[in-house]
Amino acid sequence: MRKHINKQDFKIEFAQRLKRQNTVIDKLKRKNAKGTPLISNVTSMHDFAGCRMIFDNLDDLYEFRDYIHSSQTMRNVRHELRDKDPAKYNYIERPKPTGYRGIHDVYRHFPRGSVRREEKKPWDGLLMELQYRTRVQHAWATAVEISDLLDGERTKFELDVTERGRFFAIASEIIARQHEGMCKAFTDQSDDDLQKELEKLEKEMDILRTLKVLKQFEDGKKLQKHNVLNIYRESDDSFKLEVIPFNTAEPAIEKATELEASEDSVNAVYVRSDNPITLRSAYRNYFYDSVDFVKMIPLIS
Repeated sequence: MRKHINKQDFKIEFAQRLKRQNTVIDKLKRKNAKGTPLISNVTSMHDFAGCRMIFDNLDDLYEFRDYIHSSQTMRNVRHELRDKDPAKYNYIERPKPTGYRGIHDVYRHFPRGSVRREEKKPWDGLLMELQYRTRVQHAWATAVEISDLLDGERTKFELDVTERGRFFAIASEIIARQHEGMCKAFTDQSDDDLQKELEKLEKEMDILRTLKVLKQFEDGKKLQKHNVLNIYRESDDSFKLEVIPFNTAEPAIEKATELEASEDSVNAVYVRSDNPITLRSAYRNYFYDSVDFVKMIPLIS
């Protein structure tokens, strides 16, 4: 992916990650209304491993995705899309009820040599997710994540949208209309109606105010190729981020797992990026005192 990204004339920010252990367990426990598990086992999870690409605008996003899907680009690639319909996971045209926007491509992973091997490896054919988001879509998604962490909520995983979920769904639509010229949800409501409801919900829940409490991390020189980002609560109930750098992946993953079990840690995640500047942007919810999302919501102070 990095090789293809470097060929483009426009900017693409790239990062990769493994899903946190707690999140994996949580997803495996989730059930539908009939009590049936939504995911049967780890190997059926299509986002256990993944990478994320962030674009400045929709035109760049669609141009790069078309390039990746082209027969010329894929001519020597063994990885294959799990679903032949490229629109299946287009959450830009069809936003999720939570307000999530972006596009996902789920591939079956066949590394070099896997086709020729007589004895298949456990990872041959496992699923991996590519995520495409614009900068404003990413700001919304990371705001939901950090808000849930700070407030101990689960808005990101809601099956039935609560008032909190409605706040973020409305915010997503307002951002889409004002920053990307799209109207794909709440089509029977005007901009003013949505804005008034959002302000009412903010007064009840103080979501935007809470988003501002995370102290900014400024020591960018500390970032390495492998990092554990850990948010923890201080004695005055404020939140602080520590970055623990590693030279290799294995001890970083072990440290993240250790911190997940700690009562002091609110969130710990292992992330990898060859470029620390890209890492700061791709995980900007960890690094910015005033989340970009807050600045995108008009009229609310």
